[in-house]
Amino acid sequence: MTTPLVATLRAAYPDAKIDYAVGDWARPGVATNPDIDEVLELFNPAGGRRRRIWQAIAAGVRLRWRRYDLAFVPDRDSTTSLVAYVAGIPRRFGIGGGGRGLLLTDAIKDEPRLHDVDVYTKLAEAAGLRKHVAREMKYVPSQASLELAVRLLRSEGFDRLPFRVAFLPGRQGGRHDFPHKLWPPERYSILANRLVEQYGGGVILLGGEEERELCFQIRENIDHPVLDLSGRTDVDGMGAVLQLCDAVISNDTGPMHLAVSVGTPTVGIFGPTSARKRGPYGSRHRAVQAHIYCGPCAGIGGPMRGCGAACIHRITVQDLQSVIESRAN
Repeated sequence: MTTPLVATLRAAYPDAKIDYAVGDWARPGVATNPDIDEVLELFNPAGGRRRRIWQAIAAGVRLRWRRYDLAFVPDRDSTTSLVAYVAGIPRRFGIGGGGRGLLLTDAIKDEPRLHDVDVYTKLAEAAGLRKHVAREMKYVPSQASLELAVRLLRSEGFDRLPFRVAFLPGRQGGRHDFPHKLWPPERYSILANRLVEQYGGGVILLGGEEERELCFQIRENIDHPVLDLSGRTDVDGMGAVLQLCDAVISNDTGPMHLAVSVGTPTVGIFGPTSARKRGPYGSRHRAVQAHIYCGPCAGIGGPMRGCGAACIHRITVQDLQSVIESRAN
């Protein structure tokens, strides 16, 4: 979701050296980005606060010799702002609030009603770059991954199908990682059967190694062509496969944003997390948000004790089918 900010900086400063410092878990999301010159190791955000502070200081010391002119800090964790401060970067743009502004030279207001992409691009506006602001998220799969994706689809005859819909039924990526984000697998199976009966084609299942059992449950109840690629692709390979699909249905996950970033029409399923803040971004995409008295609860630390994930269960197969039909017409 920071790729529009990066594209804005590249448009404004075409000859600048633009580096992106990131933790290992998010590195694949920007590793192939053509607007970035170098992807640098930041630190692992796991662990206690004291450990993160020391890691941030060490990362800042490592970056100091690079003598950057500007730093943009879209992360809301103050330890990330500490990195830019220790690195001695003279102008530091970031999101204020919660004491974070003390380490920034230019802090913008965090606006809870704005999508995170729009909050991040406001950092560029604060630097006077309004006329260069980009609005599209971007991911560019490598040529090798695209060729592999074509071979995978061709091996099962999926390259000849008139309609390919990808499902991302897991919970990969992001900080709000809890099972209440999971739409029931049996509903994915029912939706798959309805979509293929209506549009023809087949279904592609994607996810990590830990989601193979979940994808197996879904696959076993689909009566039409299914290509299960769970555990068989890395992030770049997944992006390539998603780019070759006609539509994507996803829980609130990192790969959902990957689907948006390669340009495939995407529908996100949201219960305990906010679609307003982190839904599929852009006019080609839609989110289905379950509204319930206690949600979205991710912003207040997660579900209450005994929560039965009523929000995500409230979303029906017909809800998803209606959204897809509205996009097809």
